Amino acid sequence: MKSRKLIYQIFPANILVTVGALLAVIWYGSSTLKAFYIDETEKSLSDRAYAIEDLFTTFLVQGDINKLEELTRKIGRKSSTRITCILPSGKVVADSAKNATQMDNHTNRPEIRKALTQQEVGSSVRFSRTIGERMLYVAIPLYDINTASKKKIIGVLRLSISVARMEATLSKVKKEVAMGILLVICIAAALTIYVSHRITNPLEEMTKGAERFAVGRCSPRLMPPPHVSSEIYALSQALNSMAAQLQERISTILRQRNELQTFLDSMLAGVITVDLDEKMISINDAASKLLDIQIENSIGKPIQDSIRNFDILGIIQKTLKDGETIEEEMTYIEDGVQYLLLANSIPLYDEEKNRFGALLVLNDITKLRRLENIRSDFVANVSHELKTPITTIKGYVETILDDSLEDRENAIRFLETVLKKANHLNAIIDDLLVLSRMEKQQEENAIRLSDMNLKPVLEEVIHTCSLKAREKDIQLKLKCSEELLIKINDVLLEQAIVNLVINSIKYSPEKSTILIRAKQKTIDETPKVVITVKDSGVGISEEHLPRLFERFYRSDKARSRKLGGTGLGLAIVKHITQAHNGTVHIKSKEGKGTSVHLVLPLSSPHSEELKAS
Repeated sequence: MKSRKLIYQIFPANILVTVGALLAVIWYGSSTLKAFYIDETEKSLSDRAYAIEDLFTTFLVQGDINKLEELTRKIGRKSSTRITCILPSGKVVADSAKNATQMDNHTNRPEIRKALTQQEVGSSVRFSRTIGERMLYVAIPLYDINTASKKKIIGVLRLSISVARMEATLSKVKKEVAMGILLVICIAAALTIYVSHRITNPLEEMTKGAERFAVGRCSPRLMPPPHVSSEIYALSQALNSMAAQLQERISTILRQRNELQTFLDSMLAGVITVDLDEKMISINDAASKLLDIQIENSIGKPIQDSIRNFDILGIIQKTLKDGETIEEEMTYIEDGVQYLLLANSIPLYDEEKNRFGALLVLNDITKLRRLENIRSDFVANVSHELKTPITTIKGYVETILDDSLEDRENAIRFLETVLKKANHLNAIIDDLLVLSRMEKQQEENAIRLSDMNLKPVLEEVIHTCSLKAREKDIQLKLKCSEELLIKINDVLLEQAIVNLVINSIKYSPEKSTILIRAKQKTIDETPKVVITVKDSGVGISEEHLPRLFERFYRSDKARSRKLGGTGLGLAIVKHITQAHNGTVHIKSKEGKGTSVHLVLPLSSPHSEELKAS
């Protein structure tokens, strides 16, 4: 039902009552005035008739009709009144306005009939066909003056005037009264509007204030004007009290909600709550990022609009339906990336123990599982890598103890093998310690980088690796600008590049060339330094490239063990590169050599573009 404003209910009703009352007064007043005016006119006409009664009686008794007609016209003209003399038979013998001989019999006229039959003043208001307008007629009986009883009626004297003049007078009075009433109505309307506004304005202000309070804006408070009624003032005070309590409760709810939302957003686990209609109540940042959901577009909408994974939807719907607590591991794929999730779905209950929804907690255990796998692989690899030389050492030592102590030549050969395996074991332990130290320093941000010239570092690398290179008659070639400055830890960077060069030497043919090159490049509109170690060795199959930087991973295990590698060199290179805020990647084709590229931030954006030195 459509509601209307209070002013539109007060104002029309008041105006209708006022207009109705005035119309009733007009109708009653005009009716009373008209009746009074007619009564007074009838009395005036009857008085006139009685004043000239004797003259007409005398002429009727004498039978002098001519003088009677002359008298009738004379008196009628002077008094502006129509005068008619009628015999008891109804015949008109004289009329001031018309020729009597041409007039109808008047026996049936109401005023004539009353004067003849009741012998008293007769009157009526009716339309005159002779005159052609409405007339007021007053008739009196004329008695024979020669009789003693004066009861013999010898005629009727009738006087009449036009009602039009009376109605014109009444119409004029009505117009004046109507103008006065219109003025009264205007004044009443203005007063009604004024009074209505005095009543409705405070109510409208309170309505606006209540609407503000309803949306949580509880300030400013309502300030009713001093002229309002006590009822409206009491209402405003009640609304102000309600606003104060509402503000206090809203503040409490907002504080608790913010604390809860802060708590939820700080959680690494994704948290989603839904109601029994499967509409989302809340979602924290972790869940929105994990499931790629826009929070503002999902609250209050069906979960099917935001979550497309049937496994997640299934456990939520089961909890909503059966009220069960469910824990389940599931696979979730987003943008081609596969995640392993641990989902916990529990029912939600209100204070009265009525179930109103479900809570879903999603833990991304992808990294955990990956770390567990890495740990498992690492332990297995370390165990294997350590067990192999230890087994060899143990075997040779046992052989020496059994029967080779007296055979010096075999004992020396066996001890050389033991020493070689011990050195290999020591290298593995050293590399593990380096990796452990690197990881700890990265976590603690303990690795210090300084601006320095890159070329001396690369020259030191060549000096360190030159002995290994000469064993295979391999040439180490350097291309680097003298002026190239870069922010590095020279010891760590040298170690990383030495590892790369040693690997290249191991897998390169004799009398080949290994190129060590450093130059400036703009990558993604950012100046970078790219350090490349390129060889023409055996190369690496494409299937092995993604895993080369994993610990103990070898593309050719037999060759690697034969060449004495620990399987940790590239892992160390990766960690050192990351410590320099850089990246490392390998390009290689089997039988066509390998290129390893270290991409590092440039120290100065104004360094010259490098050319071959």
